[in-house]
Amino acid sequence: MISEPELVGGTDFPEAVAPLPPQRHEPKPPRARRPWLWALGGAVAASAVWAGALAVHERRDEAEGPDLRGYRAQEDPCAKAVLPGLTSAFGPKKESTNPLTQDHPALFRAECSVSLDAKPTPYDVLVTYTLHRVTDPRPEFEAQMADPLQGGGDRISGVGQLAYVKEDEAGTMELHVLDGHAVVSFSLSPVLTYEEDGPQPAPPELDPAATRTFLVEDMNALLAALRK
Repeated sequence: MISEPELVGGTDFPEAVAPLPPQRHEPKPPRARRPWLWALGGAVAASAVWAGALAVHERRDEAEGPDLRGYRAQEDPCAKAVLPGLTSAFGPKKESTNPLTQDHPALFRAECSVSLDAKPTPYDVLVTYTLHRVTDPRPEFEAQMADPLQGGGDRISGVGQLAYVKEDEAGTMELHVLDGHAVVSFSLSPVLTYEEDGPQPAPPELDPAATRTFLVEDMNALLAALRK
């Protein structure tokens, strides 16, 4: 029987290898932008907006200044002072002096006097109006009202935020009022005259309670007029 021939040297033929399929190059997805860059940009923009808004707010506050509660410069407070209480008790308004004024960025001040045609002794009402445009006048006002060198005073209610009444032996009665940044004062005093043909008539004695009532009534009317 003839057998299959054997290969000399025992060399084996390599097995056939299947070819690899062609590789596909998938397109890479676009690179995502780093989120911290967006956050940083947003923070910078927000900071810029906030800084701008703060600057505008500060400039507006500097321009507006404190709340003056409607008070403004009044060149002639005596023209605003109708004085219904005092004129009913002492006599009609006769005349008033030309006001002395100071108009400064920090404050406005005006002072004048009104004559009352009272019998037998005429009276004058000195009107002083000071509007503090920058600083709060309350600490200084309280210190002045408590100063014994200036006569002290009694605190009363019913007008402004703080009010004090002062009296002296010469028959002068003063009312000092603080309302916000405005300080307004009345000083009611007899007019001292000298008669050639005889002694000067003594001024009548005032009823302190009634006079205080008239001063408070007239001051409330003046404060309302100074805010118009």
